[in-house]
Amino acid sequence: MNKIIEKLDKYSDEVIKKSILGRFFTFLTTKIQPYFKANKPLLLMLLISICTLFASLSLPQFANDRFGIGFIIIFCFCIFLLNIFSRNITIINFNTLDLLILAFILTAVISTFSSYFFKESFLGLLKYIVLFTSYFVIKITILNSSNKTFINLWCFLFLCTVITALIGLYQYIVGVEPLATWEDPSYENIHTRVYSTLGNPNLLAGYLLLVLPVGIVIPFKLKANIFYKIVFLIGTLLILICLILTGSRGGYLGLIASLLFGLTIYLNYLFNQKSKLKVGSILFILFVLLAVFHLLLTYVFPVFAERIATIFTLREHSSNSYRINVWLACLKMLKDNWLIGIGPGNNAFRLAYGLYMISGFDALGAYNIFLEFAIECGFIGCLLFVLIFLTSFLKLHYIFWEKGGVLSLGIFISLIALLTHGMADTVFFRPQIFIPFWFLLASIGKLETSENVRKG
Repeated sequence: MNKIIEKLDKYSDEVIKKSILGRFFTFLTTKIQPYFKANKPLLLMLLISICTLFASLSLPQFANDRFGIGFIIIFCFCIFLLNIFSRNITIINFNTLDLLILAFILTAVISTFSSYFFKESFLGLLKYIVLFTSYFVIKITILNSSNKTFINLWCFLFLCTVITALIGLYQYIVGVEPLATWEDPSYENIHTRVYSTLGNPNLLAGYLLLVLPVGIVIPFKLKANIFYKIVFLIGTLLILICLILTGSRGGYLGLIASLLFGLTIYLNYLFNQKSKLKVGSILFILFVLLAVFHLLLTYVFPVFAERIATIFTLREHSSNSYRINVWLACLKMLKDNWLIGIGPGNNAFRLAYGLYMISGFDALGAYNIFLEFAIECGFIGCLLFVLIFLTSFLKLHYIFWEKGGVLSLGIFISLIALLTHGMADTVFFRPQIFIPFWFLLASIGKLETSENVRKG
């Protein structure tokens, strides 16, 4: 399997570099580079701009201002080009993931120019292109950076997430008022649902879910003393508690899925290492943790059990009933637009959804990431995005089992949590989720080329 992946990566690299876009970029770079001199501070400026992008995701000013984040990405791209022209960036390699992403963008372009809602779809396409640009900027940047710089970028994102979680915990302590009618008062008790700086508890849950698994494994990559590892442990606990206090049922399902997959993979790893003592110790610790977790959920966080129980009530809960109505309408949309979709973007979706919606149930999205991609970009676009996930899983599987990269396990679990959460929510398409998601995928390319993965 590894040889097949390597051949596909080599083929993808050749296809992209020999494409019209690749040749044009090479030609442009060759013509411009003689006018630039080496400028090492530019690389530092690029890293700072990426950190600024990460920090902006949790700032309240950018919670609904997506253009602001878009401008930051464009600024990062400009600094990125200056680094290429100054020869600070010399390693530009592509893999199968990159080819699939470019194929998806091409599908989105075709869907846009075939859409009845061209203006709205074109704006959605521009948003996609800007967000996809962040992936290539981050990936090429970390490929040309040291392993320490790469880990420091993750540490910075983790720090931003911990600060966001602390604000959420403060909201719970003071009993902040909800910004919208998040609850169904006819069915369950009203609890304080924290939303921190993001203005939406479901969005906050998705943001925390993405970083939590990676935050757990980062201390294993750090060559630091026990103090810093304890700090990371405390930060992880703060993120976990804040995640529970969001009251996001999709977030809870993502958390449960990540725990199940993470423990299963780690126990399997210990069994393969034939470390019976470790396995026995892990099982005992797991039993104790489950008992403590059960007591905490019963007496400290009863909202968790209550919210999970409402998932299985279907039509009896207004939120469930709303999602079911949206899914039924979206399936009708997909039936009529299954090949190339209606065009990307929320505005195009809303205009098309109005023709199929059940009266009184307007929606901004399909509340399912794969259904959303299928509606926007057709069956081909959805298939390509499924292949992006499958390819990511195969690469992470190889890195973990063959190279021993523990960070690959954290990224894998983060993707599982994201997928599970995205099956019943729309927050995946918000920059606060979309950009960290691309950072996850960009990290795969770095782990593949790292010579010291096994040490992690």
